[in-house]
Formats: sequence, C-alpha cells, structure tokens
Amino acid sequence: MNKTVSIYVLVIFNILIIMSGAFFIIYSILFKISIKVLNTNISGVIFGIVVLYFGIRYFINLLNLKKEVNKQENKFSWSNFKKTKRGKGK
Repeated sequence: MNKTVSIYVLVIFNILIIMSGAFFIIYSILFKISIKVLNTNISGVIFGIVVLYFGIRYFINLLNLKKEVNKQENKFSWSNFKKTKRGKGK
C-alpha cells in the first residue's frame, strides 16, 4: 500500500472519530446522558468533548506527518530503526 493512501485512510478514520465526538456531544445534550464514573455522574458532554479534542489533536498530527512523509529528501533507511545507546547521566 502506498504511503499516501495509508495517510488518507488514517485521515478518514480520524474524521469519523471527530464526527462521533461531535455526535455524542449533541446526543448527550438532547437526551441528558450522564455516565457513572466512580460513584459520580459525569455528563456525557464531557466525554464527547474529550473525544473531539483528541480527534482534532490527532488530525493536526496527521497533517504534520503528511508534510514530513511527502518531503523529497526523506528516504528509507534501516539505520532509522537501530536502537541508540544512551550514556549515563552526569
């Protein structure tokens, strides 16, 4: 699979995550959904906002990844996967 196609698939799934977060916010407002967490009722809107936040954050990271992958000077190298030894702290 081409790397550009892979990134577009990730973007599509990410858009679905963002839409599900927005849908859950609206659904929680309309039907007054609350979720019990450690004997405390938390509004479903809070969970929708968290999903929406992480979806948007991941979307921004995907855009940065797309820029990085599409650079011409980037080439595959096995040396990118070698573990580097870290020295002891002084």
